[in-house]
Amino acid sequence: MTGVVVAKPLYRTVLPGTAMIAVTFGLARYGYGLLLPDMQAELSISSGTAGLISSCTYVSYLLANVGVVWLTDRHGPRTAIGLAAALAVAGMVVLATAHSGAVLAVGVLVGGAAAGLAYPPYSDLVAGAVPAPRRDVAWSTISSGTGWGVALAGPIAITAGGQWRIAWLVFVALAVSAGIMAVSFAPRRPRRLRRPQLSWTWFFCPRSRPLLLAAVLIGAGSAVWWTFCVDALRHAGIGPTTARVVYAVCGAAGIIASFSGAVLKGIGLRRGYLAACTLLAVSLALLGLVSAHLVAALGAAVLFGVFYVSVTAMQGIWSARVFADHPAAGLTAVNVALTLGTLTGPALAGVSIARFGFPATLVAAAVVIVAALPFCPPTARRKRILDEHVCTAAPVEDDRT
Repeated sequence: MTGVVVAKPLYRTVLPGTAMIAVTFGLARYGYGLLLPDMQAELSISSGTAGLISSCTYVSYLLANVGVVWLTDRHGPRTAIGLAAALAVAGMVVLATAHSGAVLAVGVLVGGAAAGLAYPPYSDLVAGAVPAPRRDVAWSTISSGTGWGVALAGPIAITAGGQWRIAWLVFVALAVSAGIMAVSFAPRRPRRLRRPQLSWTWFFCPRSRPLLLAAVLIGAGSAVWWTFCVDALRHAGIGPTTARVVYAVCGAAGIIASFSGAVLKGIGLRRGYLAACTLLAVSLALLGLVSAHLVAALGAAVLFGVFYVSVTAMQGIWSARVFADHPAAGLTAVNVALTLGTLTGPALAGVSIARFGFPATLVAAAVVIVAALPFCPPTARRKRILDEHVCTAAPVEDDRT
C-alpha cells in the first residue's frame, strides 16, 4: 500500500510538474537567451534592445503570477496548467515566425505568462498529494525541470545551427506533448480548503520579509546569465556551437539540483541556502572573468546550473514553510519578488554591456547575488524571536543550525 501512496504522487504530480517547468521555463522563457545571438543577427537587434525584450517576459510572468492564485482557487489547477501550456505553445509559435523586434517581444510576453501560470499550482498539488516527509524532494525535483528544459534546448539549438526558427518549432512540439500529459493528470476541481484571508500583512511580515527581499536580489543577478550567457561567450571568441554546448551543460547540471531536497535533510535549509547562493555568485563572476577560456566557462556553467535551480528550489521549500496555509499564494509572492528583480536585471545589464562590456556586467551581477546572503532562513535563535511577532503567515519550521 505504501508503494501506491508514493507512486501515485510521482506520476500524477512530480513527473507532469517537472515536464511543465521544463517547457515553460527551460524552453519558452530561457530559450530566448540561447537563441538570442542568431535572432539578433537576422533581425538587427542591439544588446540594449535585447535586454528590454527579455524584460518583457518578466512583465507578463509577473502579471500571470498575480492572476494564477485566483484562477486556481476558482477553476482548479487543471485550468491554470492547461492555459500555461497553451500560452507556451502560442508564444513560441510567434517567436518562430517573428520578422521584427516588436513581434519578437510579443512572443516573449506570451511565453513569459506561461511560466507564471505553471509554477504556483504545483505548490498546492505537492502539499496536497505528496506525503510530508517527501515534499522537499518532490519540490526540488519539480524545480529541476528548468534544468531538463535547458538541457534539451541546447542540443536542439546545436542541431538546428543558425536555423533558430526550426529550434523554436521543435520546442513547440515538446510543449504540446508536456501540456497534454500535465492537463490529463491535473485535478479537475480545486481542493476545498480553509484558506487564510490574503492581505498585505499575510504576504509581507517579519517571517517572510527575508525570503522576499532575497528573491528580488537573486532574480536581478541570475537574469543576466539567462539572457546574455551565450552572447558573452561569443563576444569572448567562443564559437556559436561551443557556446550553445556550454549553455546545454548548464541545463544538464541543473538536473543535479533534483537531489537538493535530500541534501537539505543532512545540512538544513539555512546552511544549504547560504552555500548555494555563494556558489551561484561565484559562477557569474567566473564567467565574467574567464569567459574566453572554455574549460573555465564550462565550470561556471556547471556551477550556475546546479545552484540556480537549487536556490529556486530552496526558496520554494522555504516559502511552503512560511506560507503553509496557502502554498500557491505564498509561492506567487516569492515569484513576484523574484520577477521584480528580473525585470530590472536584463535591461540594466544591456545598458551596462554597451558601456562597460560583458566581464564587468557579469561580475556586477555576482555582487548582487552576494548582497542577498544576509536575507536567508533564520537560525534557531532568530526563529524564536520571530515567533513572538503576531503575524498571520505560518511560522518557519525548525531548521538544523
